[in-house]
Amino acid sequence: MRSRLLLPSLSLTLVTVAGLSVWAFDRAQTTLTAPALTVGTPPEPQGLTVSPRTGSPVAAPPLPQPDLAFLAPRPPRVKISVPAAPATLPLREDVPVQLSQVQMGRVQVALLKGGQPVSRHVLWRSSVGQFIREAGAVAGVNGTFFKDAAIASNDSNMLGPMLTQGGHFLSETDPVQLKKIGGRPLVAWSHDRFLVTDFDPASMNRKAQVEALLPGMTDAFLAGGWLVHGGQALSTEAMMRHAPKDAQEVRPRVFFGVTSTGLVIAGATTTPVSSARLAQVAQQAGAQEAVLMDSGYSTSLIYGSRVLAVGHRTRKVPSRPVPHAIVFMNPVLAAVKVVKP
Repeated sequence: MRSRLLLPSLSLTLVTVAGLSVWAFDRAQTTLTAPALTVGTPPEPQGLTVSPRTGSPVAAPPLPQPDLAFLAPRPPRVKISVPAAPATLPLREDVPVQLSQVQMGRVQVALLKGGQPVSRHVLWRSSVGQFIREAGAVAGVNGTFFKDAAIASNDSNMLGPMLTQGGHFLSETDPVQLKKIGGRPLVAWSHDRFLVTDFDPASMNRKAQVEALLPGMTDAFLAGGWLVHGGQALSTEAMMRHAPKDAQEVRPRVFFGVTSTGLVIAGATTTPVSSARLAQVAQQAGAQEAVLMDSGYSTSLIYGSRVLAVGHRTRKVPSRPVPHAIVFMNPVLAAVKVVKP
């Protein structure tokens, strides 16, 4: 009698174990095959735009179709130290701006690649969309860190040195801040070279000093932290030696840099991440060198008139206005020459 009762119980146990195994396998498959995001193409700019360098009206270029991709969850961890020497790479401005939106594991990120990067600074605060419209650009992301983080403020004082689009160089004049920002990445570029180097307050706080590092520079600013060097994400320990103390807080974040082929690249996560995870995202996206831009409520990436990333959980709430942005120009606009009447 006892043996008859054991047989049904054993059968029930085997069925239960098999069911749990199938459930666990399905969960693993679901985690590994997160769907890529679908992005609609924003409307093309209409009419005339204005070149930020010449001031002349030019026809707006058509926007290319966005690329869609799915990348592996994350690369293997490699410990990379803070670079001891400047990283200088070729810069190409002859490739049209490309948009892609990808999912890397659980992280969703919008990416811009190619075109001519232009650093723009204003004496107030503006939305990234307004920066794009005034420059006649294709796309843009919010810029680097500013001193007054209050959302209601209209102060435009930047943290660290900066070269504005008018050619005026802003030096850091606060000795307390100057001491704090030593070692953060100084980013500069010309029409054919891109430079990232550890900021030395004693030798890099004047225009002539930075021009000695990169002759013919057109743009320069101080970023928040170095994320990727030599195509590898920095270790958290190396990153935090000079980055802001809240760099590892989880929030929407933005990076900016250059690929090994000389194309400028920028990305904004719509998924809140730490800077360590952002560094891995930038590496997977193809950045050879990448730095941390202002994030959190400042996070903003816009392509055409399409808002692809904001610093809030809902895109109905715009990101806070910022005094600095990086806009992306197409080669057609970048190559326009002024013809005097």
